[in-house]
Amino acid sequence: MFLEIVGLAILISAVTVAFGWGGRDERFAAGAFIIATLMSWVTDNAYSGTQMNVLIVDFALLLGLVGLALTSDRFWPMYAAAFQLVGTVVHVASMTQTGDSAWAYAVGLIFWSYAVMAALLAGTWVEGRHRRSIHM
Repeated sequence: MFLEIVGLAILISAVTVAFGWGGRDERFAAGAFIIATLMSWVTDNAYSGTQMNVLIVDFALLLGLVGLALTSDRFWPMYAAAFQLVGTVVHVASMTQTGDSAWAYAVGLIFWSYAVMAALLAGTWVEGRHRRSIHM
C-alpha cells in the first residue's frame, strides 16, 4: 500500500509539472501516463503471476513513448522509452520464472515506472528552463 501511495504522489507531481510547465511532448507523455495508470488499475494487481493485461497496457505505453522519441526534438523521451522497455521486459522475464517471485516482479515494475516518470520530470524541468530563458 505504501508503494502505491508513493507512486501515485510521484505520478501526480510529474503530471502536474508536465501540464503546468511542459510543452507538447511533456503533455502527451503525461496524458499517456494517466491513461496507462487508470487502465492498469482496472486490471488485476495481485502480482501472483504475469499480469497480461498490465503487460498490454505497458506495451502500448512503450509504443507511445517510442513514437514520441522518434518525433521529438528532445532527449528525455528516449530515456523514458528505454526505461519503459526495461519495465516491459520485466513482464516477459516473469513469464519464465517458476515459484514465488511476486515481490521481485512488483518491485521491478514499480522501480522502472519511477524511472519513466523521472525522465518526464527532468524533461519538463529542462523545457521550462528553456521557455523562461526565451521570455527573459
